[in-house]
Amino acid sequence: MDKKHYLKDPRFKGIDPFQNKIWLSSPTMHGDEQKWVDEAIRTNWVSTVGENINEVERMAAEKIGRKYAVALSSGTAALHLAVKLCGEKLYGQPKVGDGTLEGKKVIAV
Repeated sequence: MDKKHYLKDPRFKGIDPFQNKIWLSSPTMHGDEQKWVDEAIRTNWVSTVGENINEVERMAAEKIGRKYAVALSSGTAALHLAVKLCGEKLYGQPKVGDGTLEGKKVIAV
């Protein structure tokens, strides 16, 4: 939908669009990052697995005093996992083929 459509939708009454963009953090290379990216591409570990990911998970688990930690591909993936795990903690594991929070409402503030 374009900006004009949002302004006409009564659900958005009283909500003004931002005058300036709010930028997400963009990837930057300040040290060994470029070397690690190049290595990941060269060794075909451009995914959520590989030696670098394993080391980040190990270091994070050690830092927070846990046995395990998991690295995910994005903040969105982390939020999805957090909601899923919270749902399982509250309601137990779902039946195969059902979602963890199927039929439930989730409110994020």
